[in-house]
Amino acid sequence: GSIRKTDLNTVRILAADNAEIQAYVEELSPWRHITDKDIDCRSVRIARIQFYYTFSASFPDYETVTVEWGLNERGKNSEIIRDPLTAWHLVESGTFTAEDSVYEPDVYAVLPKEYLCSGSLKLNRMLPLDSGVAENQEDPGEIDAVTSWPDYQEMDHAQHNFFFTLLNEGGSAVSPRNMCPYKTEYEPWLYDRSAAMFMLYIRSGNLKPLREAVRHTQFYRNMLWDDSTTPSRFIGLFKLKVPLAEGFPTGNGAMYSYNQCLAYYHWLTGDEKVLEEIEWIVNAHEQNDEPTRWSPSLNFWTERHTAFRLLANTIAYEVTGKESYKRSVVEQYNDFIWHQNGAAGALPADRVIGGLYHKSGRQRDITPEFFIASSWMTVLTVDAMLRVYAISEDGAIAEFIKKVGNFEKAACKLDSDHIYGGGPLWYCDYIMRHDGSSRSRSGSMVEHSLELAATVAWAAYFSSQTGKPDTSLINLADRMYDSYDAGVNHWIAPEEQGSGGFAFRVSPWRKYGWEYVPSGSFSWLMTSLKKQ
Repeated sequence: GSIRKTDLNTVRILAADNAEIQAYVEELSPWRHITDKDIDCRSVRIARIQFYYTFSASFPDYETVTVEWGLNERGKNSEIIRDPLTAWHLVESGTFTAEDSVYEPDVYAVLPKEYLCSGSLKLNRMLPLDSGVAENQEDPGEIDAVTSWPDYQEMDHAQHNFFFTLLNEGGSAVSPRNMCPYKTEYEPWLYDRSAAMFMLYIRSGNLKPLREAVRHTQFYRNMLWDDSTTPSRFIGLFKLKVPLAEGFPTGNGAMYSYNQCLAYYHWLTGDEKVLEEIEWIVNAHEQNDEPTRWSPSLNFWTERHTAFRLLANTIAYEVTGKESYKRSVVEQYNDFIWHQNGAAGALPADRVIGGLYHKSGRQRDITPEFFIASSWMTVLTVDAMLRVYAISEDGAIAEFIKKVGNFEKAACKLDSDHIYGGGPLWYCDYIMRHDGSSRSRSGSMVEHSLELAATVAWAAYFSSQTGKPDTSLINLADRMYDSYDAGVNHWIAPEEQGSGGFAFRVSPWRKYGWEYVPSGSFSWLMTSLKKQ
């Protein structure tokens, strides 16, 4: 509702002296809504603005312009737009070499973190990183000396500092065996490595995570099987994971195909060539994943693969607006709701409400009468469902997430069977049976505490929004955050610096993605809930 497409003539670019700069302005993506025609495509979500500017400063210095809209009609208008890629260059410094064929803009438009956190990109509100977080990586000795930060600042400092380790930065003495092998191995890309970097940019407003996110997205795009590939089921798959277009990749291959990073890249650079690749990603999931509608007859089914399938369709709809994607989104999110509500009687009546219980493949329980569900994989389902909620406002999704909170309360348990010290910690089961007992449990699940805390906080949020606040969920979210805090402290090792290791250790590499892509709203949620 901030500005309609017909009012884009009121978007102006102002220099430091308040003089207007000639600009081209157009809508890149509207706000979409699945059911409400008074909202759908009625206002601008992302606008693309192009203008010419001569810098007097040199990098790393910067200059500021002001974007104004809704006040005065633009007096200096450009009638044509040039391909943004004409002002890009081959990257030959930092994390990539010329052989990687990675390109980036000559000029980055870096937006204020307060604006980025308002919800236009990920569709969830967030709190910006605390102002005490430095732009460069912080001193590990100083950070390690702080055992407990105020409020939720531990997350802010950790999200920032561990990012540099992903780039193999943090000390010239790091041994090659400890380096992140992101150019040659697929594991570091699981849970959308590039999107995790965009998430840090959104919360920090800093150039470096934006620049690395754009560069990594370029590298990622180069590694996708394109639309000339046969068989067609390989289109959109990630070549480091699926190096040959042979056999049947299944959902295990498709779970490395992401269009969240592609959408952020598109919206933050204006490059339209990525649009076809967003559709390739949907193809990868539609042709390789298991169905979102679970059935007892399926040989294999997981929350993870099906969540990524829904997420791919949802983002493709956000960007393209195609009816085919909208139909898939509606069908798939309703499949999850149907499943949670009992799968038409296929699930046991005495189950803990909220889980997507199933029996399939290698997750088949050794005891035939039990069904199982994964507490941490369900986080991925909630992350996708939140995105659908933002473009549908369907109350059934709010109920779905509230019920997931009930499931997570049963899956999160207190014990001392972990390596983090300090006594017992709350952490989740890897897999839980439908009666609430643990099917698979390990202290390493402390590493999933942040995204679990975020999911529980969302359940608390929706319980509050519907008039029945569940304070036990708020308390559990705080307990899980305490476990995350213990994990962060464990992985900071100043003594490693200069002796072949990273002071801010990331293990496994994919952990940064599973932690920070779904959890950006956690501090906003908890701060808001505790004010009520």
